Amino acid sequence: MIDLIYHKYKLTNAALRDNIASVLDVGCRDAILKKSLRADISYSGLDLFPGPDVDHVGNAEEGLPFPDGAYDAVIALDLLEHTNNIWFVYDELMRVARHQVIVLLPNAYHWSFRLQYLRGREMGKYVLPTEPILDRHRWLLSQTSARRFCEARAKEKGWRLTEKILFGSRRTALIDLALSPISKNLATWSTIFFLDKPQQ
Repeated sequence: MIDLIYHKYKLTNAALRDNIASVLDVGCRDAILKKSLRADISYSGLDLFPGPDVDHVGNAEEGLPFPDGAYDAVIALDLLEHTNNIWFVYDELMRVARHQVIVLLPNAYHWSFRLQYLRGREMGKYVLPTEPILDRHRWLLSQTSARRFCEARAKEKGWRLTEKILFGSRRTALIDLALSPISKNLATWSTIFFLDKPQQ
């Protein structure tokens, strides 16, 4: 299913099951997601760096500091592509989640990024800086590889996977829509994946 406008936070909130009462936002940054959640949901944010709405400071690659099933839902929007051990972090999200995991992964194969490369312009998240940095993209994901990865992790754990393709903006939406039947890798800005744990 395709969404013409890029509203990842609203889509995340809308996808949460009715029985979700607690959410862990991994890689929360400034906790923008918190403002979009239902009022009855208890929010907790984890990030590498401290901030006003960061409840826990930690590195997901070292393991999430919570017991199994500690939160009803675990959310990681624009996080996994920043991790080296993406497999471990993904499994950690699923371990800590009682009912749901929601993950958003970018598509570096979008036509606008390809045009940037053709024009000789680098994408900021992939530039080699002169000084060491902690936060950067480690993976050049396509929509196809992101789906294949999420499908394999969900199947291994026996979770149900659905997805929603997101376009970048109103400015590019018509081109994205036209390209979508030809190539999801050209048309997709990012994909939001919804993983639901089977009911016991």
